[in-house]
Amino acid sequence: MTLGGEYRARLEHLTNKNYTTEDLTYYSQRISFHSSLRLGAKIRFFGELYSGFVTENEPLFFESDEIDVHQGFFEWKPINSPKLNATLRLGRQEIGYGSSRLIGIREGPNMRRSFDMARLVLRKKNTSFDVMYGKEVNISPNSFDNRSNILKKDGPNPSLWGVYHRRPFLKDFGKLDVYYFGFHSNFSRFNDVSGKELSHSIGVRSYSIKGRFSYITEIILQWGDLNNNSIFAHNFETDWKYVLIDKGWKPTIGIRIDWSSGDRTAEDGKIGTFNPIFVNPAIYSLAAVNTPANITSLHPSFEFYPTDGLRVFIDYAFFYRTQSNDGLYAPPRFLSREASGIDTKHIGDVFGLQISYEFNRNISFDLRSSYFIAGQFIKATGESENTFFIAPTMSLKF
Repeated sequence: MTLGGEYRARLEHLTNKNYTTEDLTYYSQRISFHSSLRLGAKIRFFGELYSGFVTENEPLFFESDEIDVHQGFFEWKPINSPKLNATLRLGRQEIGYGSSRLIGIREGPNMRRSFDMARLVLRKKNTSFDVMYGKEVNISPNSFDNRSNILKKDGPNPSLWGVYHRRPFLKDFGKLDVYYFGFHSNFSRFNDVSGKELSHSIGVRSYSIKGRFSYITEIILQWGDLNNNSIFAHNFETDWKYVLIDKGWKPTIGIRIDWSSGDRTAEDGKIGTFNPIFVNPAIYSLAAVNTPANITSLHPSFEFYPTDGLRVFIDYAFFYRTQSNDGLYAPPRFLSREASGIDTKHIGDVFGLQISYEFNRNISFDLRSSYFIAGQFIKATGESENTFFIAPTMSLKF
């Protein structure tokens, strides 16, 4: 048996929240405790309790929960050999894949995401194959009231199923992920359409580190139906980095491009908006202003390491709507501003700063800050104040 846990404390401040003149400052903390019990080489039980507290009186999504079971699963390894490993995991669990563009752990907000799920994982050397089915767990603020409604056919929680395959690429030059995910929700809203959604996503992700150069490239195609409207959407991301000097501070430059499709024409029976289903809300920043739906963005970056354990990351992002007839979306997949007949596509620019330091394997500090400069689309559709965000975070793990 092993025991462990985490205490995470964070102070967050927003100047001009949601482009308004409202300021918001609050403290949040997360306490978790987990236990893992192994019975021989093939059976394991795992349980984790979460408690989240926030000083803000108004409800904040995924920030507060008195206490609940965040994870609790049974794991069985019918095959456990050096050549082949098979693991069946049943119960509440976290999952995350790739760059978290479709399935991500919700690390930005106080409470992370989990699923009630059945999952089979096969591993052979450098190759793995995952098969899964489950439902997302709702976060409720009281004690032991988080539910997935997995046994209810028409339950409100979104469903997820799929397969994920990892393997070496080009004679171990890199890695290649190929996957399929199915998604069902009783209510989704994109542009001018809302209702039940059944969608399917297939993707290919390639990534590698070779000397000073590293890259990640991912392509996703999506199709399905939303309230008798056909879905066809796509997402493309590439992220390249190059270490200028492989000594000392190791200065590194990077460039990242995101292209998520939007809906071209309203009320035509077709939906072109990409759905990032269970995306990590902090994929662009902890401020969670934008999500990869109807977004085209460019992110030049620079990072360096002044000393062991200390990382400084700086980026400047340009955000545009892919289609002018589609609106702006907030994480994970909520329409935050309608198109309103505005032709301009410029959403705004974001300056981001992250400073992280690991004191040791138990204690770490992370400071993230961003400044959003409102673009013409934000100015034309409502309140448009520039937004400043800062969040120092201290974490103790044991």
